[in-house]
Amino acid sequence: MPDTPKPNRLFAFIAGRPRLILALALLFSALSVIYTKKNMEFLTGRDDLMPKNAPFQMDYQAYRREFGDQEEIVAVIESDDAEKSTRAADALYQRLNRETGLFRDVFYPGGLPFFRRNGLLFMPVEDLQRLRHTLTMAAPVLKNLAASPSVQTLFTSLTGQIDEYLASGNPASLESLTFMLTTLDKGFKAFNGTGSAMTMDSFLKGGGDGTPSALENAGKQQVITMRPVKNEGSFLASEKPIKAARAALAEILKRPEFKGVTAGLTGVPVLEYEEMATSQRDIGIATILSLSLTVILLLFAFRGLLNVISAMVSLIVGICLSFGFATATVGHLNILSMVFAIMLIGLGIEYGIQVVLRYQEEVRGGSSGLAAIETSLTANMRSIVMAAATVALAFATFAFTDFKGIAELGVIAAGGVVICVIATFTVLPAMMILLERFRKPQSGGISPGQAPADLAEKPFFRALFANPRTVVAATLLLSLACLYPTLTMRFDYNLLNLQAKGLQSVEYAYKLMRSKENSGYFAVVIARNTDEAKQLTERLEKLPSVDHVVSLPALVPDHQQAKLAELAAIRQVMAEVKPVPYEENLRVMELPRVFETFRDRVGKLKTALEARKAPEAKPVGAFLATLDGFFATLEKEKDKNALGMLREFQGGMFAELPAKLAMMKESLDASPVVEADVPAELRQRFVGKSGVLLLQVAPKKEVFERAPLREFVTQVRSIVPHATGEPVMVYESLTILRDAYLKAFAYAFFGIAVILLVNFKSVRFAVIGALPLAAGLLLMVGGMRLAGISFNSANVIVLPLILGVGIDSAIYIINRYRQGNETPAQVATRSAGIGVFLNALTILFSFGALMVAHHQGVFSIGAVMSLGMVASVAVFLAFLPALLTLWGKREG
Repeated sequence: MPDTPKPNRLFAFIAGRPRLILALALLFSALSVIYTKKNMEFLTGRDDLMPKNAPFQMDYQAYRREFGDQEEIVAVIESDDAEKSTRAADALYQRLNRETGLFRDVFYPGGLPFFRRNGLLFMPVEDLQRLRHTLTMAAPVLKNLAASPSVQTLFTSLTGQIDEYLASGNPASLESLTFMLTTLDKGFKAFNGTGSAMTMDSFLKGGGDGTPSALENAGKQQVITMRPVKNEGSFLASEKPIKAARAALAEILKRPEFKGVTAGLTGVPVLEYEEMATSQRDIGIATILSLSLTVILLLFAFRGLLNVISAMVSLIVGICLSFGFATATVGHLNILSMVFAIMLIGLGIEYGIQVVLRYQEEVRGGSSGLAAIETSLTANMRSIVMAAATVALAFATFAFTDFKGIAELGVIAAGGVVICVIATFTVLPAMMILLERFRKPQSGGISPGQAPADLAEKPFFRALFANPRTVVAATLLLSLACLYPTLTMRFDYNLLNLQAKGLQSVEYAYKLMRSKENSGYFAVVIARNTDEAKQLTERLEKLPSVDHVVSLPALVPDHQQAKLAELAAIRQVMAEVKPVPYEENLRVMELPRVFETFRDRVGKLKTALEARKAPEAKPVGAFLATLDGFFATLEKEKDKNALGMLREFQGGMFAELPAKLAMMKESLDASPVVEADVPAELRQRFVGKSGVLLLQVAPKKEVFERAPLREFVTQVRSIVPHATGEPVMVYESLTILRDAYLKAFAYAFFGIAVILLVNFKSVRFAVIGALPLAAGLLLMVGGMRLAGISFNSANVIVLPLILGVGIDSAIYIINRYRQGNETPAQVATRSAGIGVFLNALTILFSFGALMVAHHQGVFSIGAVMSLGMVASVAVFLAFLPALLTLWGKREG
């Protein structure tokens, strides 16, 4: 039968006191904002979001009790020149130590005399043997270059060696020459007229095959760690130390002597800072954009300013009171619950839209203003209460999960939805009543529903609703097509993928992960004593997923006797290499003769080797071709910049040769190392308060993705069940988060099914209402796969939420259909259906506004929810009316 609402006591109360209700609402809103500003706190650490009593959390807390807060700001300094990156790191370390009150300690392992003196003892014996072989072959040229570092010396020395070989045929001399010419070949090929790509590290530590050796790469990346003094309770707890470190780094990189050095900051505090700062800025922008779009949409939909003002005042009151509720019940926000305000923009305005649209429909039908307001409130009350209950239930289910961050979001958002409904039933009608006297009188009534009925007769809608079986079949086929993408949808475990693109901290986090020398991402194992540490190290390093283990025993090099013997032999090789300071002296008049003589000798060497069919003829011939290209480049520039090019080439190769030779000779003076030699600042990082020992277990693969992460964590735990550290925490927390959302989804689905049965009192209509929701979810996931979006720890929040938001549409449409004698097509094109469409648009705008975010996690929430709302509005305005037409026979 037609909808004839009874007199409503709530409306009568509001109609008698609209000013009082509005004044109280605004007063409580202002008090709520003040209370929130004074008392709301922020949790910035991911650990704060996890269950405190979980075994992996207890393992991590036990580790922190022994070794303190290990979260460090990490400065990574890089250069192709190890000596230059070392000097830059030295300068940064000195600069950071001038900061006071910002860092608990600054640690620079590469600057410790312990490693500078004994560093080569930590290299494998095989690498030292290769180093001895390399330096033996390069020694004749190095001796001459050390005494007079110049291009002329290089070519003259090599010319003499070629003459010696051609005279004697000594195989050892040929091996040395081949090594030198092959190494030079790389540098000459890369010469671009402004500098040489070859450094003297190739002579000192290279392998001669063009591939950098481990020794050649050693020291090119330096790491300095800082433990920040945190401002606990602050939204950006490590902001001041991070800014100070960045300023110091920028100051060092500006110095001309460090040209070519690159550097950046990373580490958990930096990544968390970037995440919180970026998401805070993004959410602020998205909130303003969402409110603006919502106002524009309402102006277009309501075609009048007064109804927009009424709806927005009601919404803002609801959001302000919700902040007060969040502060009183939870007391803080976290990276997940930060988005609740923007959620409420889309969700909270939904109820006001239904009321205002029904009011406008009643006015067009000829009702008076107050009667229309009362009807709009009374007729929608049941639908709004049931719709809000589904959304609140979807959020409330979060509270039953094990993930603290999600549980808190559930409490805050569920309470916010309830508050927005209360505001809709009180503040909104009060505003509409107060503004009623400002409205222009209607020019005459028309029969109820006439305009909407005309909309249903438009060609597009008539064609859509005239073929319900086609609509049902097409929707089911599309849903089935999305079934496989849904079943195979992956969960992205890589937290770095949530960060804004192009962040320096993310770039350097990956660099550290890929660095064997300075791996900054490791599992943590605790041993009771040295013997146990050695046993665990041996067992762990046998695991396929483990690269190496660092611990106090590992700071005492193995095979020292063999290594010291190699170093002694290298010292003998380098004994006659005595560097003098570099002076630029090209002796331009002599160079043409030197070049011509050298080229002639290389040609003779090539001819002699080819005559003997020696394998060395090929690399010598390749060098000769490169040398001719080098000389041709100089010839082209002889009247322009040939001299400048030679200066750049010589300076790039030899200007820093004396310092490199001095550093090399210093590193050869290692002596036997025992545990007592390990410096205190290094020892304290591996010895706990109770004397237990720390083992840092570095993964062999990149463990940002789930499969290698699970393999690494599982294998390490097979040896040490209580292993902890960042990889374990990430694996466990994201597993709990994923399972928590799936559990919340299941809870919400069950709860919504109950609400549908209670609301409709019919299994048939409950199933009809649930089918479009299932189809919408499948289409959403299919759209995600087409857009290349995966579920992650941020956007998985959409799953239970889309249940609550989506089922609202079914409640509004089915309730309206069952209340009167309208056809499904008429319901879909009148206030109920238009309200569903506008609700979807407001949610699309509020969540879609998140897509302006640079933070990829926030962006993905907006993208997935937008896809969900597009899919939902399509199925609820097309598929649901078709289902009602075919199987929605009214009872009674």
